[in-house]
Amino acid sequence: MSRKLDYMRVWETTTAQLKTHREGLGAIAAVFLFLPDWIARFFAGQLDLQSGSSPADMIAAMQNFLALHWHVLIPTSLLGLFGAVAIYGLLTRKDMPTIGSVLGKALILLPFYFLVHIIGGLATLAGLLALLLPGMYIAGRLTPLGAVTIAETERGFAGVFQRSWQLSHGNGWSIFWLTLVVGLLASLTGAIISMLVGLGSRLIMGPAGAPFIETGVDAAVNAVITTQLISLSVAIYRYFAEGE
Repeated sequence: MSRKLDYMRVWETTTAQLKTHREGLGAIAAVFLFLPDWIARFFAGQLDLQSGSSPADMIAAMQNFLALHWHVLIPTSLLGLFGAVAIYGLLTRKDMPTIGSVLGKALILLPFYFLVHIIGGLATLAGLLALLLPGMYIAGRLTPLGAVTIAETERGFAGVFQRSWQLSHGNGWSIFWLTLVVGLLASLTGAIISMLVGLGSRLIMGPAGAPFIETGVDAAVNAVITTQLISLSVAIYRYFAEGE
């Protein structure tokens, strides 16, 4: 019988991890999540998808955006992905006692994580495009995938997917709604902060605002949210792995 998700226990683990590893998480997030995202936002801007656009128009807009800014987006995205791997390693691997060892191992695991990340994302996207609900369910079932990929790398490509599916058995929807609520609350808080900073900069600097400051705040907010969601997925992984 599968273990039912305990929301409070998972959240307590999430916050405990953030507190215990705050110095290491802060350093990794600052260098590999915040700075690359700040650079990308400042030099490439943000993709503008007009509401009401068709899927074909949205895809074309994304293709044009990437074609114009690939030289900025590709390296910064890879650095962000490396940062995510390092955070997963810090939170799941006891054989890496220092930040240096975490970063060294993350560099080795990055290609494997990248492949798993892409395939998992495509599977979720296919479900969303099909009937929406299958994609939401798949997203819930694959939430532990990142942690499994780094903590149990020895399972291999197919093995990490099987392990994530096994751990989340009977809890796909519960996991999805938990991550959705946490993500929405964090994003809403971040949006309010960004809006207040934007309004303040325009009052002080004029209609153009202060893009350097505004993009920096947006990147900082995104780094905090990403770190929090990674910690949540690790807490979910630990909850089900410890219950076996």
